[in-house]
Amino acid sequence: MAEKQLDREAFMCPICLDLLENPVTISCGHSFCMKCLQDHWDQQVECNVPSCVVSFCESHLQPHRDVTMLQKHQLVAPSNKLQENICHEHNKLKEIFCRTDQLLICYLCCIDQHKGHDTVSSAAERAHRQEELEAKTDLLKNRVQHKEANLQRLQQEAQDINRCAQRAVQRSGDMFKEVIQLLEKRRSEVEQQIRSEEQIQLGRVQKLQDQLQQDVTELKRSISELEELSNIPDHNQFILRCLLLSTDPETTKSKTPTSHQRYFEDVTRALSVLGDKLKFTLREFEIVVQKFL
Repeated sequence: MAEKQLDREAFMCPICLDLLENPVTISCGHSFCMKCLQDHWDQQVECNVPSCVVSFCESHLQPHRDVTMLQKHQLVAPSNKLQENICHEHNKLKEIFCRTDQLLICYLCCIDQHKGHDTVSSAAERAHRQEELEAKTDLLKNRVQHKEANLQRLQQEAQDINRCAQRAVQRSGDMFKEVIQLLEKRRSEVEQQIRSEEQIQLGRVQKLQDQLQQDVTELKRSISELEELSNIPDHNQFILRCLLLSTDPETTKSKTPTSHQRYFEDVTRALSVLGDKLKFTLREFEIVVQKFL
C-alpha cells in the first residue's frame, strides 16, 4: 500500500497536485507539468541556479512552502556541496545517519540496506555530535586556560630567575671585590712589613760591617806595630817597647754576625699556609655553589 502511495506521488505535479501532464524533470529531481513550470518561469524572476543541483532562488523555493505535497520536504541552506548529500542509488537527500555503519543515508536506504540498524535523523546526530564537540571545545578551552596560566607563571618565574641571578651576580661581585681589596690591602701591608724588616736587618748588617771593618783596621795597625817591634835590633829597646803595648789584640773582639734570614722564611711559610687555606675555602665555596645550580 505504501509503495502504491509512493508511485502515485511520483506521478503527481507538486504545483497543481494533479497527474503530470507533459511532465518535465528539473535538476533537483522533481517533476512538474510543463505548463505549471512554464507559468512560474514566465514570471521572469531573475534566478541564478548554481551548479549545485538543489540550490534555488526564492521564487523556485516558494512551491515548497505553498504546495501541500512539498511542505513535507526538508529545506536546507544553500551549499556548494549539496551533490554530496544526494544518495547516488536512490537520488534522495541523505537526511538519516546510520550509527551502526557510520554512514549518511536516505530514507529509502534506511528501509532497505540499513533496515534494523541504529539510525537517527542527521539533525539529531548533528545535535548529539554538537554537544560532544562543545564538550570537547570546553575541555580544550579549560586546557588552554590552564596552560596559559602555567605559561604566565613560567614567565613570572623567568623574571624572578633573572632578578635573583642579577642580584646574586651583584652580591658575588661585591663580595669578591671586597675580598680582593682586603687581600690587596693585606699584601701591601705585608710587603711594607717585609721591606721595613729588610731595612732594619740591612742597617744591622751595615753596623756590623762597619764595626768589623774598624776591627780589621785596628788589628792591621797592631800587626804593623808588632812587625816593627820585632825588627828592633836592640834587646833592651825591644823589651821596653813590648812593655808599652797597651792592649792585647785578643781584647778587641766584635760580635759574631748571626743570620736573620729565618724571619723572611717564616713569613713566606705563613703566606704559603694562608694561600692553601684560601684555595681550600674557594674549593669549598665552589662545591656549595654547585649544589644550588
